[in-house]
Amino acid sequence: MKILLFCTTIIWAFGYQKPATTRQENIDFHNNSGKKDSLEYYDHISPFKNEFAEVTLNKKRGFINKKGQNVISCKYDYTNDFEEGFAVVEVNNKYGFVDGTGREITALKYDFATSFVNGRAMVKLNGKRGLIDGKGKEIIPVIYDDINDFIEELSTAKLNGKWYIIDKMNHQKPLSENFTSISSFNEGLAFVKIDGKMGYMNKEGEIVIKPKYDMVFFFREGMACVEIDNKYGFINHKGELVVPIVYDGYPGFNEGLAAVTLNNKYGFIDKQGKVVIPIQYNDVSDFFNGLATVNVNGKRGRINKKGEIIIPIIYEQIVPGEGINGVITDKKGKFLDAQGKESFPEIYEDFYGFSNGVALVKQKGIRFYIDKKGKRLF
Repeated sequence: MKILLFCTTIIWAFGYQKPATTRQENIDFHNNSGKKDSLEYYDHISPFKNEFAEVTLNKKRGFINKKGQNVISCKYDYTNDFEEGFAVVEVNNKYGFVDGTGREITALKYDFATSFVNGRAMVKLNGKRGLIDGKGKEIIPVIYDDINDFIEELSTAKLNGKWYIIDKMNHQKPLSENFTSISSFNEGLAFVKIDGKMGYMNKEGEIVIKPKYDMVFFFREGMACVEIDNKYGFINHKGELVVPIVYDGYPGFNEGLAAVTLNNKYGFIDKQGKVVIPIQYNDVSDFFNGLATVNVNGKRGRINKKGEIIIPIIYEQIVPGEGINGVITDKKGKFLDAQGKESFPEIYEDFYGFSNGVALVKQKGIRFYIDKKGKRLF
């Protein structure tokens, strides 16, 4: 199953990989023809996230602030977006973290690292994992075989083949079951795997939904997607099957509706399992701010929760962002509001969607940022 544009995908890794970027890398903002401290100076520019935008110069990465100032020099081989005030950085396959001033809060000594979640970030060294806090202190020692993020106040970790529930100060509660794998807690439950089947446990370590599924996903809005024999449905917190296991894809609920797919067509169901928007589209996105993107024969538009077309299905690409929709047709881009009306009359060659109140655009070969009124910032 594929969900178009900004679908919230839940990934549970059984081993860590290099962090995936959420940036729209398909849009070309390469140039490198300007002076230092101008956008044209950089080889590549990314959208703003949490007050910083990644920039690349001579294959090295750094960050600019919302004044266009290069506050973190382009000296890293890899960077990830800022989360909770810190960014993962890497040089020569060694990872660490920087704050918004460019200060490295840890030495670049780790073999791998992930972004901060709820005040903690995972670090890996010599095959073992632990967690650091915002001061760079290894608050949970790097001794674990596996460890999960603190999405909530408790998480799970594996040490010497045995799983534990842990808190942020590394207090441990051993688990009696012989789990193969365990996730973080989300909506009070963690999914577990025993003898090839998956279910859920609570924060006491008790199995509350029997492992009988081939695959399960995090709960979202009180519902979780489950899979048997490559078919998908939904259960509630009690483990009751609310939506039959008949669908071809693995969606999740967002704003009360879930995208589902049958026979390569997509539509939406509500939390009672009723199809409220017909399964008729080639592709869809989740609903955000009351609208979802839909695809009909390669043309895209936006619908509301009643299935009414708000933005005509005529565009080659739609990039939603903070209530403003970037659209492209005939290689020309513009921005529409949530009612489908032009936000401002300017036409652009390329753009990123709005993030942190600004959007990166290209017009007449020049890159610059605009605000939500279309005013050029820098």
